[in-house]
Amino acid sequence: MDEQIIVAPGEVPAGFEIMPEGLGFTNHVGPVYWGERGDQFVLGFRVLDKHSNPAQICHGGMLMTVMDMGLGIGIANFIDKAGFSPTMSLSVDFLAPARVGDWIESRAHFAHATRSRCTVHGVMIGPDGPVLRANGTFKMPRENDTRFKTDTLMLPELIRARRAARQS
Repeated sequence: MDEQIIVAPGEVPAGFEIMPEGLGFTNHVGPVYWGERGDQFVLGFRVLDKHSNPAQICHGGMLMTVMDMGLGIGIANFIDKAGFSPTMSLSVDFLAPARVGDWIESRAHFAHATRSRCTVHGVMIGPDGPVLRANGTFKMPRENDTRFKTDTLMLPELIRARRAARQS
């Protein structure tokens, strides 16, 4: 099972930065951060009051939102040419509560890819261990498929740029 993530209250882990502007819904529900853990890019967020339900537990919709993005970003960890990959299917299991103040991170694990889709498994991890596990299938648009083009610089491109800078 994945490790625990312990981050001091109110802190953001070293190497994490806030997601760029222009991501629509992501910017609305944030702040959401991205950074590296080992050789993998992951997403993370601090559970705030605005993310919680009346029991002061992170709303499942927030966890699913960040996990969906984390699985999509995870594809760029495994497939070099990945760009924007829309979600085709997402299933989740809630394992434990994430409380207000907790730092939560995504982890993605490659499962399978074809020419047109990619399947990824993942977990959201907090200070007491996994809080959610998920399976997602994502469309892998062809290069000339304009339905999924975006003018926004997407994280897969940022990931590749950061890796290239490290290698030079």
